[in-house]
Amino acid sequence: MTATTTDFITRTTIPGLFLIERPVFPDDRGFFHEIERRPELEAVVQQPIRHVQWNHSRSRKGTLRGIHVAPWNKCGYVMRGTVQVVVVDLRLDSPTFGRHESVVIGEQRRATLVVPPGCGNSFLVLSSWVDFSYSVDQEWRPGVEYGVAWNDPDLAIRWKVRRPTLSEKDQHNPTVRELFPDRFPVR
Repeated sequence: MTATTTDFITRTTIPGLFLIERPVFPDDRGFFHEIERRPELEAVVQQPIRHVQWNHSRSRKGTLRGIHVAPWNKCGYVMRGTVQVVVVDLRLDSPTFGRHESVVIGEQRRATLVVPPGCGNSFLVLSSWVDFSYSVDQEWRPGVEYGVAWNDPDLAIRWKVRRPTLSEKDQHNPTVRELFPDRFPVR
């Protein structure tokens, strides 16, 4: 992930996609970690962030969740384990449409990922188990999310597992070319 850093917040090459890496304070009891400071985050994203729904998923090694695109901001954090997170910019008006960023976060790299609306996000479980928690600034509702094929050849994502475990739904997601044919030259 190439980026520039402001204190503890890293800006990526995808506008609106940020990585927050606040210090971790370990001691003989374990550790303490501030996941996010809202005023600091709002100053960087230049808008209020309100969390209206928190979600928690537990997944086993080799599971790939996504690529899911939604119309809300998302803040994700790995509570336990390690994941490869991939975010794809699928905002039609974005200069980085079709570009993706990949980063490994979790117990060795405690970070929060802030994903803007219209970007597809996904994570691949690299450890035995992962507890992944994320908040969104809108309540989930049917019919507003869509998925993109994890193995889309136009995206050419370098996943760290060759044959991930996918949900039935994610096994049948279309490619970006199928969703937005006018964005690609005719083959």
